[in-house]
Amino acid sequence: MIRVIGVVLAGTAAAVVVVPRVAPPDVRPTQKTPDCTTAGCHTKQVSHKVMHGPAAVGACDACHDYADPAAHTFTMKREGADQCEFCHIDKTGREGPVVHHPVANGRCTDCHDPHGGPTKTLLKAETERGLCLTCHAKTAEGKHVHGPVALDCTPCHTAHTSDFPKLLSMERQALCLSCHQQVAEEVGTFKHPHAPAAKDCLQCHNPHSSDQPMVLTAPAAELCTTCHQAVSEAAKNSSHPHSAATSGKACLNCHTAHGSDRAHLMRGSTVSACLECHKLPIKLEGRTVAGVPEIGVEANFKHGPIRQDDCTGCHDVHGGGHAKLLVEPFSPKFSMPFKQEDYALCFKCHDKGLVSKAAGAKPTGFRDGDRNLHWVHVVNPANGRSCRSCHALHASHNEMHLADTVPYGQWSLPINFKQTETGGSCAPGCHTPQSYSRTSPGPAATPPAAVGVDGAGAPPSR
Repeated sequence: MIRVIGVVLAGTAAAVVVVPRVAPPDVRPTQKTPDCTTAGCHTKQVSHKVMHGPAAVGACDACHDYADPAAHTFTMKREGADQCEFCHIDKTGREGPVVHHPVANGRCTDCHDPHGGPTKTLLKAETERGLCLTCHAKTAEGKHVHGPVALDCTPCHTAHTSDFPKLLSMERQALCLSCHQQVAEEVGTFKHPHAPAAKDCLQCHNPHSSDQPMVLTAPAAELCTTCHQAVSEAAKNSSHPHSAATSGKACLNCHTAHGSDRAHLMRGSTVSACLECHKLPIKLEGRTVAGVPEIGVEANFKHGPIRQDDCTGCHDVHGGGHAKLLVEPFSPKFSMPFKQEDYALCFKCHDKGLVSKAAGAKPTGFRDGDRNLHWVHVVNPANGRSCRSCHALHASHNEMHLADTVPYGQWSLPINFKQTETGGSCAPGCHTPQSYSRTSPGPAATPPAAVGVDGAGAPPSR
C-alpha cells in the first residue's frame, strides 16, 4: 500500500513522490519504515533540547539494524562502547591511565543519552553536577559545600580519563592551589609554611563537603591535635587550662593555618595575639583576670620576654600546672620569708646573685655602695619583699619596669621612685623615704618593716 505525499514539478513533467504507508503509532509496523517518527512513533527520542547528530537527521540506521521487519525488531550495529567509539574515536578510554568506571566498562549510556539531552554532551541530567550526584550523592551532604561541588564537578575532575588519581584534571596539590592563590602565596613565600598546607591540603580539608567551616575534616581544635598531641594534652588535661586554646576558633584564635612569617604560625606578634583578649580585664566566675594594655605601649620599658615578643618565656600559653598559666611557681604574695623555690620563675632568667649576695660582688645596680639592696629587701628573714612589691611584672614607663604603684589589697601602694645618675630614692607606702648611691653610700638603713602586713604576706583585713 502506498500514499502520495507530494508533487515535484520538473519542467513540463510531474514526478509523483510516494512512500510506503506507515501505521499509526498505536499499531506496530510490519514492514521497514524510512522514518522512525513519521507516524509519531519514538517522539521522545527526538524531542531533546540538544540532539545527537544521527538522531537529529533521522539516521537511525547509523546505530540500529533491522533484525526482523515483520516483527519490527532491531539489533545494534555494534556492541557496547564499540558502538560509540566507532564515531567518537577520541573517547576510547586510552587517553590516560585512570579511567572512569562506566567508561572502563563500556557503559557510555550510564551518563549519556544516545539520542539527545539537555546539554551539548547529551547528559541524562540537566547539569553535570546533577548527573555526578546520581552516583556520588554523599560527596555533597555536608553543611558546607566546596564551591565547585556546589556548581559543577568538572573544574576539578575529568569525565572519562585522566593522568591523575580520582580523575583529577591535574596533580592534587597543584589543583587546589590553582584556585586558592592566597594559600599558594602563603605556603610558597612565607618563612614558616605549615607542612600539610604545603604538601597535601586533604590532610585537613575535605575536597567536597563537610559539616565544619572551611570544609575541614574535623573541628579545628580536634583536627590540629591529631598532629600536635602534646598541645592537646596541655589544653585538655592541665589544672589551669587556657580557654583561648579550646573555645571559639580554638587554635586559629592565635595561629594561621597555612603559613606565616612568624614562628609557630602566629597570625601576628605574640604580644598582639595576647592583647586581642588581655587588653581589658576578663571577668570569670569568682575572679577577674587583669588586663595588660601596658605591654602594647611602644614607649614603655618592658620585661625581657615581652621585649622579645615571647610571652611563653613566663606562661604556658596552651595550659599549665601553675596559676596564671606560669611555667614555674611565682607567689602572689606581697611579702614573705625568702625561699629560693618561690622565685623559680624569676631565676629562669635572672642571676640568683641578685638576692643571694649581701655585698662584695656587684650583680645589680640597686645597691648603696657595695651593699646589695635587693638582698636587703628580698632576703629579710622576717618579712622579705617579693619582686612584685616594686616592679610592674609586664611593662612600665619607668626603667627596669619599676612600678608607679603596686596592688596591696584594695590599695594602690605608691612607690615614688626617683632616679639619679648614681642611684635613686623612693618614698613608698611601706617604709620611710630612703635614698641610695652606688658611689657615695650613706649609713645602712633599717630593712623594711613588717608593719601593716600579716605573717602570710597578705594585706591586713579591712
